[in-house]
Amino acid sequence: MDLDDIDSICQGLPSVTVRYPFETSPDLRAWCIGKRMFAWCATAQKPPAVQLKADPDLIPTLIRNYTWIQPGYHMNKRHWITVLVAQAEPMILAGLLEDSHALIAASLPKAERARFLSD
Repeated sequence: MDLDDIDSICQGLPSVTVRYPFETSPDLRAWCIGKRMFAWCATAQKPPAVQLKADPDLIPTLIRNYTWIQPGYHMNKRHWITVLVAQAEPMILAGLLEDSHALIAASLPKAERARFLSD
């Protein structure tokens, strides 16, 4: 799996936009619903890693069971994980991306949820 695969999965989810939110770091790509990121990566990083929002109750188990999942880099480690893309199991990573999207969608205010996810 590579960043093109991540991009395809993320852009296949409802109401996703790709943003480059930081002028000082133009290689940071974020997949968002509205203005809220559910995944991001440094496109220049080799090997690639993606940061994902995750259920805080599942994070310790994910980190313990998969060597390619680590605590979130530069993020709240209770709510974010880092996934080493090249080592990841594709089906599990796709599920983690979908879960991250769902967590952020559920956290949107009701009006935004209705606007972005009315499909």
